[in-house]
Amino acid sequence: MNTVPMRTRNLITAIAFVLTPLTVFAQPNATTALPPDSARELAPGIRYSHSYVPKSRLSVHWVTVDLRNPLVGVRVGKGLDHVSGLERVYSILGRYDSSRAAIRSVAGTNANFWKAGTLHPMGPTVSDGEIITADKYKNWSSAAFTDRGEVIIDTFNLNVAVRTRLGDIPVSRMNRRVDSAEVVLYTTFFGSSVPFIDTTGIREASRDTITDETEAAIDTMILAMMDSVWSVSPESGTLKLQFRYLREPRANTIVPCRITALDTGFVAIPEDGGVLSFGRGPFPLFTSLFVGDTFTVSSRLQPIVAAPVVQMTGGTPRIVRNGGVSVEWAEEGLKKVRFVEGHYGRSAIGVSRYSDTLIMMTVEPYNRKARTRGASLETLAKLMIARGAWNAMNLDGGSSATMVVEGSTAVPRAGNRGSRKISTALMVFQRLGGVTGHETFPRPRKIMRLE
Repeated sequence: MNTVPMRTRNLITAIAFVLTPLTVFAQPNATTALPPDSARELAPGIRYSHSYVPKSRLSVHWVTVDLRNPLVGVRVGKGLDHVSGLERVYSILGRYDSSRAAIRSVAGTNANFWKAGTLHPMGPTVSDGEIITADKYKNWSSAAFTDRGEVIIDTFNLNVAVRTRLGDIPVSRMNRRVDSAEVVLYTTFFGSSVPFIDTTGIREASRDTITDETEAAIDTMILAMMDSVWSVSPESGTLKLQFRYLREPRANTIVPCRITALDTGFVAIPEDGGVLSFGRGPFPLFTSLFVGDTFTVSSRLQPIVAAPVVQMTGGTPRIVRNGGVSVEWAEEGLKKVRFVEGHYGRSAIGVSRYSDTLIMMTVEPYNRKARTRGASLETLAKLMIARGAWNAMNLDGGSSATMVVEGSTAVPRAGNRGSRKISTALMVFQRLGGVTGHETFPRPRKIMRLE
């Protein structure tokens, strides 16, 4: 039998009701709460926010993207549209913007890390369905954007093969030859030909001095350079197959192609195709292929992704898994604790639980005058979770950490010209004029001089 008087029980209940909000609903974390001191809608479905926390000296910029909005698109832009090209983020966005009348580039950040020697992006990289690099680096993470609007973060392998009526030919590498016996697939991100000679760049560099009398001299110079490159190129004398896509390229699917040329010399890379180089190994299938034959380029992701992939970028490490902080630096092969725990400029991307919102974030690096100090990876993960990320990964950072909003570089503070040249950019754009996202945009010619 309950011997506590009713009046006493009511008093206890009232006290518990008053105290409960104090114990269960704690005050928001001062670091991750980040009430925005400025925010604006850049386009329907795209919102930019900035917040500065004096206590932690965190200056954080983020863009949220409604992936369900058909008038919004996300793209991986490549520096100079070349596998080895480096370019500032605002320039990549502006160049894409100016090449398509139905597109307005709205915002962007830096993306992949890149190799110091080759300047190639590290990890599988795809732009507009065309594979730039396929090799996984260590056990690093990647983000795959499918044609269904999904964003999937995982440690992917991207395997590429050519399928003919006589059998399959595994592709060893994309846009770069390391071994003479490899099968290499070259796309327009490599240049205009295999081997590549920048004849357009040579002519443009000489345009101020070209006259009717000097045009022949420039042609002679180009021929001499071709001879020079031919003598040292690992592609001189290799068996090469030129082809054109029979439909728009996509990764993680099968793309039909038609053979348009077979040669062992300089072979042009078509704007809507590529060149398959068989190297110097024994490839009996090559002698059974003829101009006009069809074949397919097959690429598959492991772990399996159900839909074709149109964009893909890499980073390291994963920092958020299933809504919780999970800085997986040791699992991905990183060894420098300072990289993990140090307060640096950071960039990251994440996706909400149901893949309907993309979050792009940049934390400003140390700046004594501006009283900013950067963030550790754990802090970055907490910031991403607070913005709605269910899964997220770290991108290149430090002096590469960049955020561009409507053509203006917000990070670093030095502005457009003060930003660093990077390998790839993750860009957000708005489709204009009733474009719904189902249309295919013409791809501009990817031939640019390397500076």
